[in-house]
Amino acid sequence: MSTKRNNKYNNIWLNIAKILFFLVALYLAYLILRPLLTVLLGISFWIIKFVIFIAVGFLVIHLFLKLIFAIDLIHMIFGRNWRR
Repeated sequence: MSTKRNNKYNNIWLNIAKILFFLVALYLAYLILRPLLTVLLGISFWIIKFVIFIAVGFLVIHLFLKLIFAIDLIHMIFGRNWRR
């Protein structure tokens, strides 16, 4: 007989308790942060939508000016060496 305790079952229960504690903490964080996340995601959605609208509009205007009048809008705004 061995005097050492068998910690195999204790480790299993400890791991289950840690997982349950983590899930409860995650659910509480979700309940607390849900209104804040809704506001932040709503604001970021509109900012991204606005930036994409401006960028696509700029590219469409650039394309039409380039095709119709042979005016390069990007070089006109940023200059010839704007990438350097």
